[in-house]
Amino acid sequence: MSAQSGTRAGRRGLRGWLAHPGGGTPTWAFVANRVSALVLVGYLYLHLAVLSLLARGAESWDSFVTLAQHKAFLVVDLVLFAAVVWHAANGVRVGLVGSGVAVRRQRALLVGVVVVSVVALVVAAVALLAEG
Repeated sequence: MSAQSGTRAGRRGLRGWLAHPGGGTPTWAFVANRVSALVLVGYLYLHLAVLSLLARGAESWDSFVTLAQHKAFLVVDLVLFAAVVWHAANGVRVGLVGSGVAVRRQRALLVGVVVVSVVALVVAAVALLAEG
């Protein structure tokens, strides 16, 4: 630990977590990937909490299912879907760039990831919101 700052060398808090060397377009993709990962981890905990309702009995579960069918609640499903699609598609992009296959096509791949994510989200939104 540094006596002056009170932190270990190399640690920069939230700014360090969000920062990515080099800046530019890859930085925004990096930050978006981290945010989508946080959404997915948050959903995991939410999912476990919802599943715990099963242990409380049929009444608890039925009241949750009634709430979950409300259109406003479906926005949570759309956020989850967007996070999954973005994280998966961007993961493929990161794999291609990281393995050296598409280093020079990084920006085009990122545009493709954004297009795929937006189209998939629109299709999912229409399908989910049209059901109710």
